[in-house]
Parts: sequence; C-alpha cells; structure tokens
Amino acid sequence: MVRTLRCNDTQEYFIDYLEGDMGETKRKEIENHLIECESCKEEMKELQQIVTGIESESDLIQVPDGFMNKVSRKVSNTQESRQKVNKHRVTMGLVATLFLTIFVGTAVATNSFASVKDWWKDLSNKQNEEMQGYIDHGIGERLNLEAESNGVKVTITNVVADDIQTLIYYEIEDQKKENKYMINISDGLKIANQDQNWISEDDSSYSPVTNSLSLYSESDYIFKGRLGVSPMSIEEGTIKLKLSKLEKLKSTPVDTEGSQISVPSGNDEFIEGDWRFDIPVKKYPSIVHDIKVETKIEGNPVIFDKVTIAPTITIVSYRYTNENSDKNMEYINFDSLESKGKRIYDNQIFGGYNGSGWSEGGWNSSEATFESLYFEKPKKVRLHMGSATFSIKDQARFAIDASKELPQTFKYLGNEISIDQIGIGEPTKIVMTEELNPKRTYEMLDYHFYDKDGQGSSSDSVDGYYIDKDGKKYKGFENFYRLNDLEQPRFFSTEHHIELSRDDKKEHFVPVGIEIEGYTITSFSNQIIEIPLK
Repeated sequence: MVRTLRCNDTQEYFIDYLEGDMGETKRKEIENHLIECESCKEEMKELQQIVTGIESESDLIQVPDGFMNKVSRKVSNTQESRQKVNKHRVTMGLVATLFLTIFVGTAVATNSFASVKDWWKDLSNKQNEEMQGYIDHGIGERLNLEAESNGVKVTITNVVADDIQTLIYYEIEDQKKENKYMINISDGLKIANQDQNWISEDDSSYSPVTNSLSLYSESDYIFKGRLGVSPMSIEEGTIKLKLSKLEKLKSTPVDTEGSQISVPSGNDEFIEGDWRFDIPVKKYPSIVHDIKVETKIEGNPVIFDKVTIAPTITIVSYRYTNENSDKNMEYINFDSLESKGKRIYDNQIFGGYNGSGWSEGGWNSSEATFESLYFEKPKKVRLHMGSATFSIKDQARFAIDASKELPQTFKYLGNEISIDQIGIGEPTKIVMTEELNPKRTYEMLDYHFYDKDGQGSSSDSVDGYYIDKDGKKYKGFENFYRLNDLEQPRFFSTEHHIELSRDDKKEHFVPVGIEIEGYTITSFSNQIIEIPLK
C-alpha cells in the first residue's frame, strides 16, 4: 500500500523527484499527493518551469531542456537540512555551479565558447556524432518514422538502446511555418504498451519516459530533441509512442549579440493532434566490472565498487562515509575519466541517465557518469578528481521585523547580511544581500525564513561572484561563459530573491526571523585514482 504524503513532506522532495533521484515507493507517494493536492501540483509546475528555463544571460539565463537534471547533487543543499526545512531553492548560483562542472570539462576537451548558442551547437553536434557512431557499430537504428496531424509533422529519426537507457531522437516540423513545437514529457505523451514492456507495479501515473533534451536547430519551424526512456524489461520489442499534444515554444535572447534559443512559452500553449509510432528497439548489454578501489578525501573513506560500460554511457559506482560530523562531505565532482591517454567527460547532465544514490549503514552511495567507452574495451581507467562540496554546521538565528524600517542587517561569521526588501503578499517576496569581504569563509548559506508558527516553504533565485585560485573576482553571469578559463573557481552567493508562502495558504507569510543551519565550502583535488578492470 503506497501512502499519500502531506504537503510538507511532498515539497521537501520536489528537487529529488524532478531529477529522478528517489526510490520507486517514494516517487509513487509524491505522485499520489500531486494528484490530490492542487496547491502542490501548482508548486511543482512552477518549479518545473524554473528548472527547464532560466532566462536572460545577466540574471535569468535560458538553457536547453533537461539542464537542471541532477542539480541538487551538484550543489550544497544537505539532506539533513532538507529534512528539517521545507524549501526548493533552484537558484542561479546552482545553475552556475552546474555550468562550472560542464565547462571545466567540455570546453577544455573541445573549444571555448563565446555564447550559449555556440555551446549548444557544439553539444548538438556531439549528439549527432555519437548517434552516427552507434549506427556505424551496428547498435543504433536510423528510422525516419513520420506522422502528421493538424499541420505538424513529427519524425522519429533514430533510436539506440542498452540495459541502462533508451535514447529516441526526433524532429518536429510546423508545415504551416508559423510556430515551433516540442514534446512535453509530462503532458500529451504516452507509451501505450508500457504495462507489457516495463515493470510499473500497476501504477497508473508511471511513465518510462524519464527526461528530454533539446538539440540545436537552425530553422525557426523545426525542433530537434531527444527522449530518455527507462530500459524495457524485454531484450527486443516495440515502444508504442503516442502524442496527443505538443507544446508551443517562444524565442528567447541569450546573449548580447542577439543569439536566440527556443524555450517553452510558459503559458501552457499546446497544439492538439494524433501522432503515433511503433519504434523498434533492441537492447545491447553492458560490460560490468566489479572492482574494489579505495581512497580518501580529506580523511573520508571512498570505495569504488563497480564500473559499468554501456553503449550509451560509462558509470562509475562508488560510496563514501563521513568521518567528521561537523564537516559533512555532500557531493564529489569528478573531473574526467581517462582511458588509453584520452580523457572523457560527463555528458549525461543534459537530459540523460539520472543515476541513483542512497544511504545505508552510514555509507552514501552514488554514481559518476561519463561518455561511453563501450567500443574501446579498456583494461584500466584513471579517474581524475575534481572537487568535493562540504556542508559545515554553524547555526545562528536572527530576528526580523517586517513592520520596521529596512534594511535590517546582522553579521554571520564576520560577514554582513542585509534584508533589503520585504513585500508581504502571496507569495511574500524578500531581497537579501550578502557582503563579500576578503575574509569571508563560506560560499553559500543553508538557511530558511520562518514566521510566528514556524511555517513556510520558499524558492530562492541567487546571483553572486566567482573567485578563482588566485583570489580574482568575477561577477556571476557576466563571466559565465569563460569559466573554463578560470582555475578552481568557487561560487559565492551575494544576492537572493526569495519567495515565501505558508503551507496552509490561509494567510500571508510574515517573516519573524531567519535561521542559518550552516554553510558550504568547496575543496579541490588533483588526485588521480587508478582503476584496473577485470
């Protein structure tokens, strides 16, 4: 029997739900609650809109679909804090942190990019090259299955599948040459035979389609994309894909030179129709290497248990435990995986395999994903460390009086924090700024606002600065696309735009204080881990 969660418990797991980082039972509990609770359903919808599109280079930057997958594992929100505090902070700082992990890898491996458009074109070209590689090695299919309805033609161009994931590439053409449309995986898409070919435990809300990726298209009326689907329970079969509506896109400027990217309109604008496909799929098996390689990161034991080399992805499975309760290692970011002198990077953040993670017996288990080594069949690999994010407990409470004059300031670890604006309403909006003095010890705060009843859920949009190894400072998104030029940059938050609501929605949220649980810091490493493969 799957229980239905309360609002507080549901919102606590919003980010984990969106990134697919939870067990089947918990996912069903979340979905059952969303069916019954219109308020949480709307909150989730708003969060999805933030996740799939962050608009404008300077303060709300727009990136392709699927970009925010895995955000909460790439940043410093601690699980302990999320259990205590009801918040879903999808921030500009988190986006920047995520972009950092990509640009330090992808840009070094290819080119420096002048704009998001250049980077996106490069990403899309790599997708095309990978798909062609699958076909050349006989494990991918070029299909060109077409269906037309209501003046819009949808073409399934290619498919490749293994026992980790199935990737379906598609194009959508508005033959009236009026609009651009995309597949919305949560609205208007159905796998008609999912009960036969996927294990869903009779859950009516289950869908094997887990993610999507937007690919670059020169045309104003042709959209290109990729769907990620969980592997079928059979080795060979058919995906019966049915589309009943497609989402309308709008063009959004992404840089000062006028480059634009098509993104969801945000107004729930769809075109209805009937597009059906029988997609033939054959799974190809992974090569699994059971290993046991041990190391330590700042005294914390890390054990690498398995390397899975699938046609579409390479997965390094590992676990770690914390030896210091006051300095908790939250996330390990691996720079690259080296094989036969060639270094490969994580290409799965943008809409691919979601990975998994869990905690048991004091050990945190996780997975690092990289480009596929399937055709190289290496005898050993070298894992290049990148950085680790730590959360530091250092609690403090500060009172706030919304009826008094602003700004209201206080000091935390010698750094001044200021409440500059408070607008009571639904939601209540707060602007908070942080000093960035040369002696500041923390990077980002773990905090929450509370009202007279201790209630509240929040969303937080953050900007700040990068500071490199030499102490040089760079304004957040003004230097966003040159991150690959910076050595060991760390992101320091300085400006927060916060929206708060009471869980019961019966009255406006009136803040009476802010509680800081602690903060995060990043530690860099040039350690290289040798992993022999049996």
